[in-house]
Amino acid sequence: MTGYQWLLALHILSVVVWVGGAVTMQILAVRAAGSNDPARMAAFGGDTEWIGLHVYMPASILALISGIALVLNGHWGWGHSWIVFGIFGILFSAIVGATFLGPEAGRIKKLIEEHGPTAPAVRDRMNRVFLVSRIELVILLLVVADMALKPGS
Repeated sequence: MTGYQWLLALHILSVVVWVGGAVTMQILAVRAAGSNDPARMAAFGGDTEWIGLHVYMPASILALISGIALVLNGHWGWGHSWIVFGIFGILFSAIVGATFLGPEAGRIKKLIEEHGPTAPAVRDRMNRVFLVSRIELVILLLVVADMALKPGS
């Protein structure tokens, strides 16, 4: 096995954890929102905040670092549009997750504990998080397709 193959495996595994987790969180979010169970919704908010910080952020950083190492080790060069789009997608998702999705999930958890799951502020914030996270997920899925297809190379 070459160093490049190990880097590629690390890159793919980190993306699987990250993107697969994002798909799973979307499914769980729909189920939690539809339950109208305050305990379930508060737990989901807290779990989302924790998983974002302790699983998705490290996975996204690992995907970025291993991707950069693959470009350098594989002599791809930075001029390929699929590489630029991949870096953009990873950075976009990491920034959105760290600055909005994770912290907002924690704020929603507190609002649910204080006002219940049906409070207008809770629903508004949840709808905003669902919209942003779905946009982020679409971008991540496009990045995965971009990496697999490597258009223009």
